[in-house]
Amino acid sequence: MITRRAIVSAAIVIAIVSSGAYYYLYGREYVFRFTEAQLHQALAERLPIEKSYFVIFQITLDNPRITLVEGSNRVNAGLDITFNIRLSDEPAPLGGSIDASGGIRYDASEGQLFLTDPMVERLEVEGIPEQYSSRVAGVLTSALGEYYSAHPIYTLDGSDAKQAAARLVLRSVVVERRELVVTLGIGG
Repeated sequence: MITRRAIVSAAIVIAIVSSGAYYYLYGREYVFRFTEAQLHQALAERLPIEKSYFVIFQITLDNPRITLVEGSNRVNAGLDITFNIRLSDEPAPLGGSIDASGGIRYDASEGQLFLTDPMVERLEVEGIPEQYSSRVAGVLTSALGEYYSAHPIYTLDGSDAKQAAARLVLRSVVVERRELVVTLGIGG
């Protein structure tokens, strides 16, 4: 039977180990560099995705593109889109692409990087009737925000000791030499 003394001793040991780990990690920075190719691969593994909106729109997102702009804290991301719009009994398939830029949000509990506040930079969709163009733009903006809020652009590898330790606090995100440079740490 576990005695009260053993429980108290275990709690003290856990507190000491936790304090030691915090003291060791406090003030340290962990810098990760992600290339466009790494980010592209992480996104491509999760596509294609199909979603329906307002009963008449079915959207497929596929073929991700990532561009990192030097000196920026935003990531440019693009997707090919296919619409099936039900205007009559037969859906009308339309194709195009959408490019957006966004900031980076870091989820420390999951070790994931997400694109945030996407802004549509370019939208090209062939064959959209004029009376539906503003509706389509609204649906695409919604789809893009929904997609990037639920799908990380990168997930840190929990089996890598450095990356596991880095599931801390985001300090900065910047693009240097066409790499996304993410700095994480506690305190400092």
